Amino acid sequence: MPLASSALKKPVPPQDKPEAARKEAKPVAYESSGPALLALQPAKVSEGSDKAAPGWQRLRSHLEQRLASLRNWRNSWWMQNWCDLSQYIMPRRSTWLTQSSGGMPNPNSMTRGRNINTSIVDPTATYAVRTCSGGLMSGLASPSRPWFKMVPALKNFEPDAAGRAWLDETETRMYTVAATSNFYNKFAQECEDLVVFGTAPNIIYEDETDIIRVYTPAVGEYYLASSATERIDAIYRSFVFTVSQIVDFFGLENCSPSVQKQWSQKGGALDMEHTVCHCIEPNFDCGESTRLPGKYTWREVYWLYGADTTKPLSVRGFHECPFTVPRWSTLSNDPYGRSPGMDVLPDVIQLQVLTRRLAEAIEKQVRPPLVADMRLKNQPSSILPGHVTYVDQLGPGTGMRPIYEVNPDINGLAALIQQTQLRIQKGLFNDLFLMLEQAAGAKMTAYEVGQRMQEKLQVLGPVIEGMLSESLKPKLKRMYSIMTRKGMIDPPPPSLHGVPLDIEFVSMLALAQKAAATGGLERFIGIVGNMAAVYPEVKDLVDTDAFLREFSDLLGNPQKILRGPEQVKAIRLQAAKQQQAAAKMQMLSHAAQVVPQAAQTLAGTQVGAGNTALNMMLGVSPNQ
Repeated sequence: MPLASSALKKPVPPQDKPEAARKEAKPVAYESSGPALLALQPAKVSEGSDKAAPGWQRLRSHLEQRLASLRNWRNSWWMQNWCDLSQYIMPRRSTWLTQSSGGMPNPNSMTRGRNINTSIVDPTATYAVRTCSGGLMSGLASPSRPWFKMVPALKNFEPDAAGRAWLDETETRMYTVAATSNFYNKFAQECEDLVVFGTAPNIIYEDETDIIRVYTPAVGEYYLASSATERIDAIYRSFVFTVSQIVDFFGLENCSPSVQKQWSQKGGALDMEHTVCHCIEPNFDCGESTRLPGKYTWREVYWLYGADTTKPLSVRGFHECPFTVPRWSTLSNDPYGRSPGMDVLPDVIQLQVLTRRLAEAIEKQVRPPLVADMRLKNQPSSILPGHVTYVDQLGPGTGMRPIYEVNPDINGLAALIQQTQLRIQKGLFNDLFLMLEQAAGAKMTAYEVGQRMQEKLQVLGPVIEGMLSESLKPKLKRMYSIMTRKGMIDPPPPSLHGVPLDIEFVSMLALAQKAAATGGLERFIGIVGNMAAVYPEVKDLVDTDAFLREFSDLLGNPQKILRGPEQVKAIRLQAAKQQQAAAKMQMLSHAAQVVPQAAQTLAGTQVGAGNTALNMMLGVSPNQ
């Protein structure tokens, strides 16, 4: 959507921020990570800078033991699901599957550019994933159209003009932050991971340049834990960083002596990789002062794996959860989700086998296996078109000929391949997202298109609800909190003080889910209109103001297009006064026209003795 030039403003100075915002805004190096930060790092740090952090050894023992435990729990997903999905559908998203040993990445392997899609001979599934993930992304959070709005959480509360203006301005600023950061790029990757692997974690950090910075861990890089309420309450990661990236992300003074030494060496040492581990979990006490002070709900730790360090790379706390983990579907309290990619995986593997068999059958027809006379052994011979093979005394039993008659059912194989491709595309909902393209030859009315879309969305309904509640709403709340701490959200007007706020989604898929409600309202008001022609009293049944406000909300229209109840009341009161004044003026004007004519008529009416009707009414004698 278009961005307003006034959408962002200069952040409020720290002394003017609310107390809660100042407590949360604890600076860390990676919030300002970039070339500017790297340019400020010294060539080396002073001796003795590697001071032991209190409680670090106890905390590190807890972190690495839990990392190993979560890795063991994840092995069945990693070995029996994700590897096959990466191999046959999305190999370029499998960095940690193809380079890791025992579930941990291998530093300095230098093999990321090797060919990793040798198992795919028919990429129908890969293309279908692009369609499905692209349809989800554009249908849920398209950067080119509005997809959410801020609303009061109280259903019957109607904000005044100042409240509606504040809500609209807040939306515009949030749209601007999303558009100027990497929010939409990472959400597109999230949709792709969700379709194929069923799980797609994201981490949102504050950023000095782009306000927010979103990170999407690769499959195989993360380990998850589920809470008793079946929400993800812990995420662990293991990945590789070069020395330059470690210094850039955490600052030289927070690095281990080995990393500091390589930094001071410069040259090729800057590109040497180390395994970095990362944890975000509830801030519970592990003993020996491991719980972060400050009433933080969440604890985040970065540390070097396999290195005997005296302190972590980074430790910080969060009052709000900094990550989201949407899942396609789950079973009980499983931390990892199941996906449509898993549903179509048998068909995808079968498709590769059938495609190879079809190519083999065609090749046997074009280049069949041959039998040749023994006298041709070690003699020049060729089966290429235009080439000649010479033999002595060519007869019925000499030369070359096919060893057996090859007559495969090419059409049958091709038909079976097409059926398999269609099953894969249907399993990945391409029939929904490409409905109009696939029905290009058929004629459909707008009503038929809407009904078909609504019918197909019933299948995707639970997934859409999950994406809205587990991914987009927490992301927007996190973005709003970050912008508030940075002073980029104006204080709400008095009319919104104490009023809880909520987020309402107005994207294409969200509105499609509401189409049944809008259709019901349209049919209802149509029936009322028809009945009012015969029974006018039915109009009194409908609260037209409430009807139009509800209909506008379902359509996702902005708040500012509707006047508040007070404004509507004042306008109607003014209109009633004007109507009364107009009626009074009309009555006076009518009287001014009728009275002279009546007086003339009475004056001409004789009642005897020279009296007129007018004289009698006025009590005047004719002689006076």
